[in-house]
Amino acid sequence: MYRILCDRPSHELGAGLTWLKKDGQIVEFSTMEEAGAKVKELSENITVTKVKYTAKEYDSGGDE
Repeated sequence: MYRILCDRPSHELGAGLTWLKKDGQIVEFSTMEEAGAKVKELSENITVTKVKYTAKEYDSGGDE
């Protein structure tokens, strides 16, 4: 399972790391290629400055 980590180094709401979410749910991908394609899409269409997107493997062994 793969997820996209969003790194917001500075923002009026504060710095932070979070998983990419849609409709309040963490977005997951079956392959690194799918996650990487979404990272590319997000990075090319970035509307929030200074956010870095990174695809990461995630062990969904029951933890969130």
